[in-house]
Amino acid sequence: MMQAVRTYQWQCIECKSCSICGTSENDDQLLFCDDCDRGYHMYCLKPPMTQPPEGSWSCHLCLDLLKDKASAYGEA
Repeated sequence: MMQAVRTYQWQCIECKSCSICGTSENDDQLLFCDDCDRGYHMYCLKPPMTQPPEGSWSCHLCLDLLKDKASAYGEA
């Protein structure tokens, strides 16, 4: 996670806002990526989520990065 956090302006838990809409309103709807710690409102995601996921959750940015690394590994 530390490597991912160094790529953007980290926010403490009291200051977290949604990486999509930029607000901290409805903090009970904020999900935090288990890989980079960015926050996302469930309703800002595409497609929106109605319930928090069980277990760990990764944002689209981290999933894309993981796919890129997997593709690069497969080509080596």
